[in-house]
Amino acid sequence: MTDRDDTFGDDEIEEGFLSEDEWDEEWDDDADEDMVSFVCEDCDYRWDEASEEENDAIVCPMCGSDNVTQL
Repeated sequence: MTDRDDTFGDDEIEEGFLSEDEWDEEWDDDADEDMVSFVCEDCDYRWDEASEEENDAIVCPMCGSDNVTQL
């Protein structure tokens, strides 16, 4: 039987994982600014949607109520 070395050196990164520098480059600070949170006053379901100018008729995706408040 052969001995296996499953340790990684300091300069090795597992395949599929981003390094710290790559993570910072991929991060988009403005990505979450376009999301708006809502809560249904009837069933208390909460969700996020992309912000749109015309949000006149928001309907709860769980119960179908139009008694919805933007948080």
